[in-house]
Parts: sequence; C-alpha cells; structure tokens
Amino acid sequence: MQTPTAIPVDGILPLGSIIRRYGCDANLNGNAVNITNAGYYDVDVSVTVAPTAAGTVTVTLVKDGVPIPGATASAAAAAGAPTVLSFPALVRQPCCASGSALSLVLTGAAATVNNVALRVQRI
Repeated sequence: MQTPTAIPVDGILPLGSIIRRYGCDANLNGNAVNITNAGYYDVDVSVTVAPTAAGTVTVTLVKDGVPIPGATASAAAAAGAPTVLSFPALVRQPCCASGSALSLVLTGAAATVNNVALRVQRI
C-alpha cells in the first residue's frame, strides 16, 4: 500500500500489490491473500497506523473472517502519532479445503494506515 488510507473500526486493510511471489500457494485477491494448498503458512505482518483519535488501535489477522488466535497486535497511541504494529503467525490450511482468504482487520480505534507489509510463505 502506497497512499495513506483512512480505515474505520472493523475495516479491512487494503493490501495494494505483490512485491515478490514464488510459486502459486498464495495469491493476492483484492484486500486478501488466498492460500490454496494444504500445509502450514508462516505469516509476518507489519502495519504503520496513525489513530484518528487517542486510544488503542489493534490489527488482527483473520482467515475467512475468523480471527486467528494470537495473530494480533495492539498499541495505545495519541491521535495522529505513527505507530508500528507487527506480529508473526502460523496458519494451517487443512487438506481437502478449497482455499482460504487471509486479511487484516483494524479494531479499537479508526486510523490512517500508512504502510502494510504482509509476508505469507508456505513452509
């Protein structure tokens, strides 16, 4: 994502474009990354946000709309103060599944998102 974007509470973060892709296990689809093959995926997230009002801002990784346990980061920040939220996650895609969508959801406080870096790698 290049341009700062205002995201409301419970909004999905825009992902922008793929910088590097190897293989066909993970593909960008709008504001989600589709994972298609069975296995485990190593996910690293880094998001720079600036809350529109003072408060706690949270980013959570969700799979098909369901939060992944432990895949979240929060910080209390002043209005307009750039804050980096980052975390690793391990996502399991079961065999016989038709595919899943990974996306990032903002909760806690509305914010302007300045940068999103999302790495998804099948291990």
